Amino acid sequence: MSDDIIHLVGGIDVGNGYVKALVADTDLMAEGTDAIDEIDMPSAVVSTSRSTPKVPVPDEAALAQLGDGPEGDDFYNRLDASLTTPLVAVGDRRIYGRAALSFRGSKFTEFEVLSTHSTADQELSKVLVLGVFAAKALRDHVRTHQVLPDHELQVEVRAGLALPITEYVARRASYAAEFTSGVHLVTIKNFSTPVSVRLRFTDVQVMAEGASAQFAITDKGEPLAALLLADLRSREPGALEGVTAADLVAVENTVGVDVGEGTTNFPCFSAGRFNAEASATLNSGYGTALINAMERMSESDRTLAFSSRKQLADFLAHHPSPLQRGRWDRAQGYVTEESRYLVSDIVSSFTDVLAQAGATTEAVYVYGGGAGPIKELLDPALLEAAGDIPVLYLDSRYSRHLNREGLYLMASALQRAATKKSSSRKNDPVAA
Repeated sequence: MSDDIIHLVGGIDVGNGYVKALVADTDLMAEGTDAIDEIDMPSAVVSTSRSTPKVPVPDEAALAQLGDGPEGDDFYNRLDASLTTPLVAVGDRRIYGRAALSFRGSKFTEFEVLSTHSTADQELSKVLVLGVFAAKALRDHVRTHQVLPDHELQVEVRAGLALPITEYVARRASYAAEFTSGVHLVTIKNFSTPVSVRLRFTDVQVMAEGASAQFAITDKGEPLAALLLADLRSREPGALEGVTAADLVAVENTVGVDVGEGTTNFPCFSAGRFNAEASATLNSGYGTALINAMERMSESDRTLAFSSRKQLADFLAHHPSPLQRGRWDRAQGYVTEESRYLVSDIVSSFTDVLAQAGATTEAVYVYGGGAGPIKELLDPALLEAAGDIPVLYLDSRYSRHLNREGLYLMASALQRAATKKSSSRKNDPVAA
């Protein structure tokens, strides 16, 4: 295997609203370098007919743009690239992430949350995954060599990806095969000199959304369990009296409520194993409330003009300035009204899942990127529906990242197993 090949391992949670990912260069990590990038960007791209940027970044600024620090960390939200791969029909130039929210292009693309199209079938999921890995490869090359490469980068990838539970059941093998069956060329165009990155996926494992988050919760162990118990008792004094963090970590029968932007997943675990039969997906999420709110705004409040639900979500996610406060309050009012309908749908589906999971359920975990904005409405509703089963509502500061952490844990474990197997073969002349 050539020393020129970059080896990446990553867990990428491609949500309907945001891409959350952890991606590492295993070669740099083996050398003792902290080479894990935490990625968080809107699940959106803008396609443009222009083949190059109007004002590309000078090549000599590559280290400043891609190096360590906030500027480099945010490069994924400024990625400008085209793709040549069987997974993408047209090799148009695309602008990714937050830059896409304010870029004037030919076509703005985000996930269709009100349609019957699956995530696996929407081309955007592949565009985002390939873009993230290509950007990571370029960034690590520049951090190591201080300059842009003068050759095509060759990259081998081991990835953990996720699909909504219903899609996971039907499509997990075919979705993984789409990535592993060919080679994918990404040309990054942010700089004066375009850089080609050739990606080959050596292994892709697909997990059910929510189930991967549960693995991350288990991996975090007693420190997270203690925080969850403290939060529960702050809301319900005396709840789970006598229960310790160690007791909570040992729980094996759980139901999760993973609120996303386009779907809400209910992963069930029985005796510590994912129970696909009892698990379910609701094809509604926080993005459903956003879209419905936008429709109402367009009818009755023309001063609230948002070109996409991502713009609206981004606007509400930040504390408003004094000059924005009036518009922020009105927009939040519309979204809150629509969120009441969403909460009703979530609780109805949750009740069905809880009945299917059976009386052995020991705890309910609530998490996901959409769980934070609707907590004031959803938390009391779930508490009532769950009865005497404790509902542990994870803080949105970390809960929206749990799926990516679980996916990274899985991909990293597979990488270690493959490395150990390869090492054993080298040391065994018979096997070699």
